[in-house]
Amino acid sequence: MREEHPLDHEVTSLPVRVERARQRIAYQSDPALTDALSEDELRAERELAEKIRTYEREQRWKQIKATSSHADRLRDTTAELERAEMADLMLARKAIAAQRRESNPRARLASLYQHRTWSLRALAGVVIAGMLWSAVNVQHNIAPGGPSDPLYWASFGLEAMISVCLIIIMIGTTRVSEWGVLGNRTQVLVAELFLLTLTIALNTYPHLSAGHWYDAAVHAVAPVMIGVALLIHNAASARYSTAIARASAEIPAEEGDELSAAPSMTR
Repeated sequence: MREEHPLDHEVTSLPVRVERARQRIAYQSDPALTDALSEDELRAERELAEKIRTYEREQRWKQIKATSSHADRLRDTTAELERAEMADLMLARKAIAAQRRESNPRARLASLYQHRTWSLRALAGVVIAGMLWSAVNVQHNIAPGGPSDPLYWASFGLEAMISVCLIIIMIGTTRVSEWGVLGNRTQVLVAELFLLTLTIALNTYPHLSAGHWYDAAVHAVAPVMIGVALLIHNAASARYSTAIARASAEIPAEEGDELSAAPSMTR
């Protein structure tokens, strides 16, 4: 039996190799060999696609939030503008109403009377406060011994007499000035000066006799304020009375008749 030579084996397998090479040539230029993604590339592409979708979702959510925030700002701005327009409208209406009141004789008369009432009440409050302060000072100066001193309670009556006279002068001056009665002003002024001088003396004499000028000045503040308030009260009463008379004269006759007839109709 003859032994097989290696060269014979190669010659025998050569056609197979040629056939295999031809098959390889047919497929080696196919793009699928290079275009096909490997498993690693497939995983990378999957991760990239997930990241892109996540980014797109975030961008859509940011867009939705921006749109919502813009709508909220637009709504708030619109509401603020509406409130500002409403405030301007109300202010304009108030200004128109105020202008009408200023040009209306009846409204001007009512406003003048209201100012007069509150001004005179405030001055009356100043006078009353000063009288209470003076009453305490006078009581302490006359009867510093306490309730056991018989003059303790009587001293209040002394200051009360002065205060009642001043109040009567103040109220009486106001009432008569409403009717244009301004006579006997000298007598009234002399009486007021005498009463104020007496009040100041009762408040300050212990301190003046002791030479305590600062204490005397402090205790004289209340009586002096009473005098200032009375002067202002008298002047204001006269001025308001004159102004009310002039304002009443500006009201047309038919409107004045209606105003004077109104109380009788309500009775």
